[in-house]
Amino acid sequence: MLVPFPVAFWTGALGTDVAGAATHDPFWFRMSVALLAMGSAGAIVAGIFGYVDYRTIPMSARARRVADFHLITSLAQIAVFPLAWYVRHRNYAAPWGIALTLVGAVLLFAGGYFGSELSNRFGIGIGTIPDEGGEGAARGAAGLAAAKRRR
Repeated sequence: MLVPFPVAFWTGALGTDVAGAATHDPFWFRMSVALLAMGSAGAIVAGIFGYVDYRTIPMSARARRVADFHLITSLAQIAVFPLAWYVRHRNYAAPWGIALTLVGAVLLFAGGYFGSELSNRFGIGIGTIPDEGGEGAARGAAGLAAAKRRR
């Protein structure tokens, strides 16, 4: 359950940038910089566990392709958002920093799509559900449906 924190912080950074642009109140840009820092710190921790999952969870070739895209977009986020913080930590409303936050948000939403495909379509990262005979485990929504049909 580490992923929701950087996602929430970075999405909040985008929202506070919009609020800052709408109100011209520097508070929102300062808040955005703080959210960028907290999201970046959390993403490093989440990324370590995500990489361990990537290397150790057995997957089909199709799931591995999706996992590759998820990994690439996640690594790009871990590069872009801290860079946005660095550009903005002295000048909260720096245009390049805000642009980097927007690029990071696009990467965040793309990575989220690929991550949701991994869990919803392929059952990766979903808790295991013992099958009827107690042998092995069914994964994800498809596995759950198969397990119910066997009962």
